[in-house]
Amino acid sequence: MHIYILMGQSNMAGRGQVTEQYAIQQHSRVRMLNQAGEWVTAVHPLHFDKPSIAGVGPGLTFGMAMAEADPNITIGLVPCAVGGTSIASWAPAVYDKATHTHPFDDAEQRIRKAMETGNVKGIIWHQGEGDSNEKSAKVYLDKLQKLIRGVRALVGDPELPFVAGQLGRYRNNYQLINKELDKLEATVPHTAVVSSEGLWHKGDGTHFDSPSASELGRRFSEGMLSLQHNYLGAMEKSAGWELLFDGRDPNIRWRSISNDRFPKEGWTVEPGTLVLLPGRMGRDIITREQFTDFELVLDYKLADSANTGIKYFVSELKTVEGKTALNGPEFQIIDDSKHETVRDGKSPETSTGSLYLLYAPKNKVLNEPGKWNRIKIVAKGKSVEHWLNGKKVLSYERGSDEFSKLVERTKFREYKGYGEASSGYILIQDHHDKAYFRNIKIRRLDGK
Repeated sequence: MHIYILMGQSNMAGRGQVTEQYAIQQHSRVRMLNQAGEWVTAVHPLHFDKPSIAGVGPGLTFGMAMAEADPNITIGLVPCAVGGTSIASWAPAVYDKATHTHPFDDAEQRIRKAMETGNVKGIIWHQGEGDSNEKSAKVYLDKLQKLIRGVRALVGDPELPFVAGQLGRYRNNYQLINKELDKLEATVPHTAVVSSEGLWHKGDGTHFDSPSASELGRRFSEGMLSLQHNYLGAMEKSAGWELLFDGRDPNIRWRSISNDRFPKEGWTVEPGTLVLLPGRMGRDIITREQFTDFELVLDYKLADSANTGIKYFVSELKTVEGKTALNGPEFQIIDDSKHETVRDGKSPETSTGSLYLLYAPKNKVLNEPGKWNRIKIVAKGKSVEHWLNGKKVLSYERGSDEFSKLVERTKFREYKGYGEASSGYILIQDHHDKAYFRNIKIRRLDGK
């Protein structure tokens, strides 16, 4: 379970009207930690700070958007917001007289309970209406920094993503806090601030109406995803994971197959995403390092009818004609529904998830075209596994009799020792078509 902490005051807790439209909102993979500390299906209202007035807030829409962004996970929401609290109350051992609560301490108990079930992946925060005066605004950023450090220390992740939401733009004094929030991203790493532009109140001049609260939740998800993509949490780092793409500069870990530079054409970077452009102007790219035993994961998305692939154990191989070429086994990625070579179930050994031309995948689940999919390749010694969206779709032994016989039936028989290198590069194939890649991570299983 991917756990998210919801903190702040009344606009995080939610005060929008729970009409029939919002009362039926839920998602099969979005849960909430209720007041009794039990995981239940998340519905409006998520919070119970003030049961008689709690309503629609941004949390449920946030959770639903996060679930839709990754079909392989369950989202756990931990409501901790308390309406009417100032940021001064969000510190350890501080009692808030107005609400008769210990906001930070109470949140800590709920967070610890949630962590028994899953990993905390981020925090969303909306607070500041009660601090929208000159005196409080001057110290707001400092107190917010201390809060972020405190929660990150609590969950054991100094880089835990933190997303704050701007206050509504319908009150002039709220802009005092928004000006301070504008400084957050440059001051605290792994933070983001989402806009409140166009959002409106429910008539009281303070609280977002239900459509605005829901829209803010969607914006929170966009901010969270922008921080999480190409991001390693503390647990991933301790497990040995490395980023092969940091979301900004692919030249650090990748180069052209033909020279030592990353291609100037044919590839580009969009926010957090490595994009292969159509036209085959950039050619294949390979990692700057070679890998032996490894676990590789990445997310990909294809344009209509697109074809690409991930090769591994890529090494210099001699052909029967005495020429040398870089090649290796390929995890095929192709538009199964539209590409003419594989649609309607044709040629399963060249469909997505296959070991191209050699082994067909079994029991695979693909997300609909235009959606992100996640692949995983696990290589340990001669054993290799292909995974797709959380399911193992094939496994094989490099160099086995079966493998060698299959190679002999294909064009790969021209390469001596095809697929049998002890180490090699990772390669992303440029096959004329547009494709998107993110969250490219690798873990060395050989300790090297």
